[in-house]
Amino acid sequence: MDKVRKKSKFAVVKKIALSVIAIAVLTSGAIAIANIDFESRRVDRDTLLIGTVERGDLEIRISANGQLLPRDLELISAQVEGRVARVHVDPGDEVNKGQLLAELTNPQLVNAAEEAFSAWEGAVADLQAFEVELENQILDLEAAVMQVRFQLEKTSMERERKRPLHEQGIIPDIEFQQILLDVDQLQQTLEIEEKRLQRNRDNMQTLLSVRESRVTQLARALDRANNNVNNLKIIAGIDGIVQELDLELGQQLMLGSPIGRLARQDLLYAELRVPARQAGDVVRGQNVVVDTRNGTVNGVVTRIDPGVTEGTVIVDVDIHDALPRGARPQLQVEGIIYVAQIADALHVGRPTFIRTDAEVTIYKLDDVGEYAERINVRMGRASVNRVEILEGLTPGDRVILSDSSDWQDHDRILLN
Repeated sequence: MDKVRKKSKFAVVKKIALSVIAIAVLTSGAIAIANIDFESRRVDRDTLLIGTVERGDLEIRISANGQLLPRDLELISAQVEGRVARVHVDPGDEVNKGQLLAELTNPQLVNAAEEAFSAWEGAVADLQAFEVELENQILDLEAAVMQVRFQLEKTSMERERKRPLHEQGIIPDIEFQQILLDVDQLQQTLEIEEKRLQRNRDNMQTLLSVRESRVTQLARALDRANNNVNNLKIIAGIDGIVQELDLELGQQLMLGSPIGRLARQDLLYAELRVPARQAGDVVRGQNVVVDTRNGTVNGVVTRIDPGVTEGTVIVDVDIHDALPRGARPQLQVEGIIYVAQIADALHVGRPTFIRTDAEVTIYKLDDVGEYAERINVRMGRASVNRVEILEGLTPGDRVILSDSSDWQDHDRILLN
């Protein structure tokens, strides 16, 4: 006969407990689902860069890329036409001023120099012979003047000797008058001969100047011809390193053909390309730190290009310190220009794609850090990694610095 079994009190309690737990789980799940924000845009917190607003001194710095360039540079080009006969150096060689780099050949230039020398030599000989001829003519004229002067003195003496005899009537009047005429004639002849002598002396200088100018002209032509021959030897104009040398044996060079380039390795400056929107803050005399990737050196801004090239302004920086090893022309560098320092400024890390000196939208986190709301903030001056806050934020506020273009159409975002 079957007996009715009584239910255990423990089983009843257990069943009730499980029911209560299930109800609690369902209730909490329903509450959690009800509290989930399905409307706000969700953004992964780990992908965001978040900055905290601070107050303190803000140093305004501008970062710009650029390169080292030689201060003393010589571009070598062919000064005459010629064919490359010998090349004495290679790119990378260190050369001294006056050192022979290469030699060209051009027989026509050599022949022209020889002909120019012969022409100049002939002109010099002709000038010397002409000068002797003119001097002989002057001597002849001087002798003629002297002869007339002696005759005049002799006739004057005879006049004075016969004057008393004429007065005593010993010498006829006509004879004495003849002596007086001879004296007058010799005086006039002397004046004419002296004028002729002076004119020949003046003409002598003129005639010699014409012949001397011809000699000078031929001497200059000879100098040009000799310079052309000398230019067949390509000489270094400065101490430096051969950066480029584009020459091959047998190569025919035309006048002005580029040959190579020399540069002083110890006289380099930095050419920085500053973004045009930041170049307005750069002035001459500002301090600069140049990073050569092998050490940093100090410098100062010396020149600012007046124009804009491809969105940048070229800024030249003189380097004051000794350059690190490995520094050479065309080495890529980075420069930090120290523009100004703002005391007691409100600032934050520089957001991506921010506009300075303008009102922008930025996402500010709430106190819990769960949501970020879009607000308007007025930015001031910007440094390399910090930006000044003029309005819209207070110290301690946290903002999103990452690019927010993907959710710009949402006023509020939820951070996962």
